[in-house]
Amino acid sequence: MTQNKRIIVITGGIATGKSTVSDYIRSKGYEIIDSDHIVHDLYKKGNSIYLSIIRMAGIEVLNENNEIDRSKLVKYVFSSETRRKEVNRLVHKAVIERINEEISKTKGNTVFVDIPLMLEEKENLINYGLVYNQIWLVYTTKAMQIERLFKRDKRDKSESLKILDAQMDIKEKRNQADIIIENIGTLEELKQQVDRLLEQTE
Repeated sequence: MTQNKRIIVITGGIATGKSTVSDYIRSKGYEIIDSDHIVHDLYKKGNSIYLSIIRMAGIEVLNENNEIDRSKLVKYVFSSETRRKEVNRLVHKAVIERINEEISKTKGNTVFVDIPLMLEEKENLINYGLVYNQIWLVYTTKAMQIERLFKRDKRDKSESLKILDAQMDIKEKRNQADIIIENIGTLEELKQQVDRLLEQTE
């Protein structure tokens, strides 16, 4: 059951440091459910989502090992708004079902769920059964996102801007979150913020 748990969603834009925060919270002994890991699992050969996507998108989205090629699927999804909505509806519903299953297995009173597109898809995710108490947003400036994308993925500025423009603006996300974790300083400063927040959840 999820109603007896305190459920906190961690979200952020690309290269904001969300994974760093999630990893640190996990290192402090908290349970974190990672929606990206769930998606990867659902895409594996033989799973229902794998078969549904092939029926929907065709074998063109498979690689040479007959596994779903994420880059090919992305091209298919963004080729039309209708396709994007169909695939998102299929995947997100299955992800929320799995998240709720995982939450019911956790032992602690507080559970964290890492959902990158929480704010973009909030209404749909709630409709699919997601229940939560708070949204924690890992925030940084757009300039720092671009710099981190270059350092991490060797992407140039124009390519980085295209990626960022495809997401909800980080400032808009900031206005919709319950808690803001400022990732504009050092790693130690980031950890201190998270420590203070964790103390408040006890």
